[in-house]
Amino acid sequence: MDILQYEDFQPGPRAQMEWGFGGRRRWRDGALLMALFLGGIGAGQFVVSTWLVESVTSAFIGLLLVGVGKTVAHLVYLGQPARFYRLLLRPRTSWISRGLIFMVAFVGLAAAYLAPELGFEWVPWTSESSFGQALWLAAVATAALVMVYDGFVLASCKSITSWNTALMPPLFFTYAVAGGVAMTYLTMTVGGGELLDRETLVRLDAMLLTTMFALVVIYITNMAGSTAAARESLRRLTSTRLAIAFIGLAIGAGLLVPLALTYYHEFATEGALASTLLAASAILELAGDLSVRHSILRAGLHVPVFSEGL
Repeated sequence: MDILQYEDFQPGPRAQMEWGFGGRRRWRDGALLMALFLGGIGAGQFVVSTWLVESVTSAFIGLLLVGVGKTVAHLVYLGQPARFYRLLLRPRTSWISRGLIFMVAFVGLAAAYLAPELGFEWVPWTSESSFGQALWLAAVATAALVMVYDGFVLASCKSITSWNTALMPPLFFTYAVAGGVAMTYLTMTVGGGELLDRETLVRLDAMLLTTMFALVVIYITNMAGSTAAARESLRRLTSTRLAIAFIGLAIGAGLLVPLALTYYHEFATEGALASTLLAASAILELAGDLSVRHSILRAGLHVPVFSEGL
């Protein structure tokens, strides 16, 4: 049972203090942010690595980011692992419950699909068989649900108007796909694997970055014309210390710089320099992904119910 705080009875919007770094429980609340981040880029990496690149190693790393990284982060946030199963029992009313079901389904299907390639030769299918391809399609479908689920969780919070928008699902989904591309490129660069042809990779990255930038601009515009709480969220994003993460890291370093690097690479560079620029772009995109999630969580404001009418 939640304990009411003094500020619950004060008028005006106030920051949510349960999700993300800077919450009441500090690093434990920050574990939820890491769960959202790891789940998104891990599912994205699996899809990119099995659909466009066909790298078992990269796909397996994506699976581990979701199955191990996201799970551990959720357990740290909850603080009571023995009660974790209860979160799976309310899929009809809770997006968190649905999200955990999506995660479990994805991990099981992805592991089954990759099993023959990981040395489990005793399984009665191969990745190229009809059953193996059916597993892959189901794994990709559940991966997409894992990627978009974070946005639905935030959009379902009606008391926080900066989150309660239809832009959240496509925004988080696009960031997850871009994070998957970045992780795939870094994994295969380090491992020396054969990558997509350079032109295709650059165009895909540029398309995703442009889409992400457009969604962020629309998100900012919507907040500017929304409720007082949403406008205050926007003020915090643009004119307080949070602007360092949102404008500096998420938009500047995480979107504009990588976008400039992709176009510079496409028109002016090749060879080792091109690989270095793309690796730098991938790292910045991942930092921008984490920063935009952090910024949106920290800027979430709601008006306490008890303050209405005071």
